[in-house]
Amino acid sequence: MLRDAGGEGKFPMTVKAFFAEADLHLQRGDILLSRSPTTASRLIRFFSGHFFSHAALIFLLPKAREQLSHTFVIESLFKGVGIANLETYVEGRNPVEEVGILRLEGFSARFFKRANGTLLNEVNKPYDFPRLWRIAFSTVFGMQRALQRLRRKPNIYRRWYPRQFICSGFIQYGFYEAAVGEEIQTQRVILKNGLEDPSTDQMMGTTPEDVATSDKLKWKYVIRRGWVYSVDNYDAAKRIISGAK
Repeated sequence: MLRDAGGEGKFPMTVKAFFAEADLHLQRGDILLSRSPTTASRLIRFFSGHFFSHAALIFLLPKAREQLSHTFVIESLFKGVGIANLETYVEGRNPVEEVGILRLEGFSARFFKRANGTLLNEVNKPYDFPRLWRIAFSTVFGMQRALQRLRRKPNIYRRWYPRQFICSGFIQYGFYEAAVGEEIQTQRVILKNGLEDPSTDQMMGTTPEDVATSDKLKWKYVIRRGWVYSVDNYDAAKRIISGAK
């Protein structure tokens, strides 16, 4: 279902207008889910069966007094953790990414500041060897799903498959550590539905699909081909990004 954002402006609106008032529409700690026409994104989506292939976290919003004029996200990629300018991903007639934006509500700015700090500490930090192998074999995990669709059963290799897409597990890790630091009940920030008292591996196993369907998060926006739409559910987000009328 589409919705008008009331005092936040009339939707849909152009990406340019949206980011001109980014501090009115976005909050630090908002989660961004994305997909793109790149080969990597297509492969991840095909093998996993998920709509989105990547996740990132809103890290910095424009602040005139600090000479900051762009919106930045922090994300974990195969090459490591880094910061990216969100606007460069979604501007123009042929944007790099099409995205959905969700929000974890009911938490203080201090909580999200701590979560961002936790994630920022990981910038340029090397992965440990077991984690590196799980990332390297991420497409193999997807291959298992694809082969099962073809009624094959490569179960003898199951122990080699990774349990996560590292990007969304990275965000889950940040929220969890922030909850511990702020002495907040950690179950309030476990994004995967039905997952209680998770282990580290289970948290890092959080996928973009878990984030998209989480009952802890509220859908806010979809950005597609230069336009921003206000939405309140996953089905509406998928319909817009898919180009359905």
